[in-house]
Amino acid sequence: MLTATYVLLTLSIEQKKERHFIARLLQYVQSIARRPQEIDPVFIESQLKELTTFAETRHQRKVEACLMPAVRAADANCGALLNDLESLSRLGGAMLNAVHKCLRRAMRRSASQGKFLCRTVDLYCQNLLKRLDKEEQELLPLAQKVISSEEWFEIGSQFLAQEDNGAATQPELRPRRTRIYDMGSGAAAA
Repeated sequence: MLTATYVLLTLSIEQKKERHFIARLLQYVQSIARRPQEIDPVFIESQLKELTTFAETRHQRKVEACLMPAVRAADANCGALLNDLESLSRLGGAMLNAVHKCLRRAMRRSASQGKFLCRTVDLYCQNLLKRLDKEEQELLPLAQKVISSEEWFEIGSQFLAQEDNGAATQPELRPRRTRIYDMGSGAAAA
């Protein structure tokens, strides 16, 4: 049961972080939509990239690849919920493609394209929030009920392996080396 707690806590923490990314992007988009001449597509693109890298990677690696198959295997009656989540993911992917097209057009500094970009980003974020709500309110409680301890252990192992792989490939997640400076020579040693 400790492994189930670890998995659920990990997902909860990541969902809160994702909600923070979404809120930050929505706040900017909603405030700037009234002033399309001031829209900074480059800023929106960087914020969107940060959000989608985190949100889509988390969802695909942990929810779709680990949790959903375990729930599907444990409960034959969960098809509608999993289909809804998969549909939200597909819709989100299509929305994300539309956002990227809008970004390219907005780079030309067209006010109408800027407004459309803001609206498209808003729709994409609302889709992400809907997906998160469905995960939190339906998928996770169902998973707690139907997944066995052995399966939770397997899911936890997959999560840990993914975190290890992520830390190894992302510079900001790698352990920092402490440099020790030799005061006499001014040289640094790792």
